[in-house]
Formats: sequence, structure tokens, C-alpha cells
Amino acid sequence: MAEAETTPAQATLSAQMDSVAFMSAVDEGRWQVLVLSWPHLYVRVRAKAGGGVAFEHDFRLECTGYPDPGPYVERWAYADDPTHGARPAAPSAGAPGFVEAMKEWGGGGEGGIYRAWNRGAAQHNDWTKKRPDEAWHRGRQITFIMEQLYALVSEQAHWLAARTPAA
Repeated sequence: MAEAETTPAQATLSAQMDSVAFMSAVDEGRWQVLVLSWPHLYVRVRAKAGGGVAFEHDFRLECTGYPDPGPYVERWAYADDPTHGARPAAPSAGAPGFVEAMKEWGGGGEGGIYRAWNRGAAQHNDWTKKRPDEAWHRGRQITFIMEQLYALVSEQAHWLAARTPAA
């Protein structure tokens, strides 16, 4: 059986995932690649806050055409195999930035993570013009999005820690 040919998008994403910045964050435990099943990249992002409180969240990044357009990122619930998971309900409580980013929006809930760097949200309400510092462009690397996801997960971990009674 012949192997599928690697596309330029796959090669670009793979090279960026092999970068020192990306791999250092993996080594530090900030994120973990669950599986790359082209065109989907499944990741788990972890953050720790004071008092030993930790929080993790799974995401699915759809990377067709990468790096232009950037990935479509959505919250994900890992099953036995992440490719058989599903998008969980939006959180109803949590850190304001986390809840806002994870909300249902776009009519049928197809909007993914509500941030300027997400393919699904970039054009909504003119985000790319209003927030060029957060907007995706082909000069960015996948680590940029992973750092944005880490910031959201970290905010949620700190929010949870602030509500955890001291032992």
C-alpha cells in the first residue's frame, strides 16, 4: 500500500512542531500533542496555579491549508481516541477570558474559540483589524496559537485556585 504524499501544509506544521519553542513547552508540560491525524491536530493544554491547583483542556485544531489560513481551533473532549471525541458544551462559569473564548457563538455554535487568531472568529466583528496583535497571519507559527491556548487555560487554573479553600 502506497503512503500518502505529505502536503506542503503538513510539512510546514510538522517542521513548526519540531521547533525548539514548541518542544520546550511540551517538555515543560504546558501542552501535549495527543495525535496528529491530518488535517486535525489534537492537543491537551495544562496549567498549574497556586495551592497545587491544576487545570487542563483539550483542543482540536483543523489545519487544512496551513499556514494560510491559520487553524480552526475548537474546544474538544478527549475520548478513548481523540479523533472520536466531541466538542463539549461551553463552560458556564470560570475565568472571564476563558468563558468568553469558549462561548457558543456564530449561530450554530460552529465558531470555535472566540479569539482573533482563530480561523473561525478572525473575520467576526472585524477582529483582525481591531486586534492585529492577536490576529493570525502566515508569518506566525503554531507555537503562537499554543501560547494563546495556554494563557486561557492558565487563567482558568488561577481562577479555580482563587476559589479553592486552603487546606
